[in-house]
Amino acid sequence: MWLAGMPQSSAELYRANAKSCAELARKVVEAESRIALLDMARAWLALAEQAEKNSATTSVYETPEPLIQPAQQQQQPQPNDPETKK
Repeated sequence: MWLAGMPQSSAELYRANAKSCAELARKVVEAESRIALLDMARAWLALAEQAEKNSATTSVYETPEPLIQPAQQQQQPQPNDPETKK
């Protein structure tokens, strides 16, 4: 259930996360933390772009039939023993 003002799609949610990371980066004093947060923001934006591409895709994946059929029970050849044919 989505609330008013909440992101409606995965892409929107990812962009909101990117925005949060960028806002935190502006407030952080330590350079390493700022860089990490900006890297996370870029990663969220990349996910948002991929989510939009995926939502535009209309193909449906169907599992292919197995190439190898289950082994059928085969009869073992019987030895040619003249004694057993009596």
